[in-house]
Amino acid sequence: ATTETLTLLERWQRRLLSWKYEMLIACALGLNVVWMAIELQMAGGRIGYDVQVYAQQISEDVWPAWESAFLVGNLVFTSFFFFDVLLRMCVLKLIFWKAWMNYVDLAVALLTVMEAFAFFSSELPVDPILLRIIRMGKLARATRLVTLNSVLSSLELLIKYLAASTHMLFWSFCLLAFIQCIAGILASTLCLEFMNNKDNDEMVRREVFLYYGTFTRTVLTMFEILFANWGPPCRVLVENISEWFCVFFLIYRCVLGFAVLNVVNAVFVQQTIKTASSDEELAFKQKERDIAMYTRKVKNLFFTLDTSGDGSIDQGEFSKLVKHPMLKFWMSQLELEYHDLLSLFEYLDNGDGEITLMEFIDGATRLRGSAKALDIWRMESKVELLFEQLLEVLKEHGTLS
Repeated sequence: ATTETLTLLERWQRRLLSWKYEMLIACALGLNVVWMAIELQMAGGRIGYDVQVYAQQISEDVWPAWESAFLVGNLVFTSFFFFDVLLRMCVLKLIFWKAWMNYVDLAVALLTVMEAFAFFSSELPVDPILLRIIRMGKLARATRLVTLNSVLSSLELLIKYLAASTHMLFWSFCLLAFIQCIAGILASTLCLEFMNNKDNDEMVRREVFLYYGTFTRTVLTMFEILFANWGPPCRVLVENISEWFCVFFLIYRCVLGFAVLNVVNAVFVQQTIKTASSDEELAFKQKERDIAMYTRKVKNLFFTLDTSGDGSIDQGEFSKLVKHPMLKFWMSQLELEYHDLLSLFEYLDNGDGEITLMEFIDGATRLRGSAKALDIWRMESKVELLFEQLLEVLKEHGTLS
């Protein structure tokens, strides 16, 4: 009975760790985000009507039905993810606590249960702001997509590169922030006299102040000039204070916005790729994908050459396709450099006059690419060994004096 229980437990563990279960969770997460987006859209539409942005709103007769539907949907998602965490805790046991993302799932599951309990309990006074914080906390569940590596290999690659970019991202931000702080302080200092002069138009002074009145406003304005709509913050100074500000902003945009930013982008990308490429796990998985892709190409070529469809290529089938103009192209795509294609059959054949799929794959793997220094060294060693053995044989027969 104990062996049967352990076997059943291991079977369930494999199911919960399989890519099929991860795909199920990924689909559920996507549906949950879409459901929350629809709820936000509908609630925002009612607010838009109240502030006179929208001319129409959902009928008051229909809205209670929508509220009930959203309530039921949220309860379904809450129950689904809560039982998902509970199931994985019971089945995976210690394995569950080794993944940091599972702690996030557990915290979000407890928060959603607390939200549901507080919603249905009219006796407990719950701050609405606390409920909104709990609802925003549910979005943390979407970060579980980061761990679905076996399902989304491209996502894993992106996450690896993003993780590798954190160091460069930090120092790039520090450099850009420092330069923009210096430029912002300079611009704000030049505007202080204009803003302090009460003889100037109050509306213009207020407009200048909104962009350059304080350090925080100035820094935000400099980021806006660099990355967003830089026209209005520049025009307000050029048109109302002095046209010489155009020189300041042109230099700022050309030096920081073009030269510095492009250099930072180039170094950022180069160092990120270099750091991520040194990751052993990522390199190993990339090597596996390359091997699988190459094997698939070799299989396609084999089935193309196997005109009889019997699973093997004889010399007659191979000789017919030697003159085919596409054969050399296919060979080049597989990185097979062999000048005498007829002798290639003899190399791939193990002596039975036919080439099977495994023989073709093994031979193609050995012939792939150009000769390496190791291959040449092995050949030279074997030639030297054969030459020495030949000399010994000739000496034994008295051919050589």
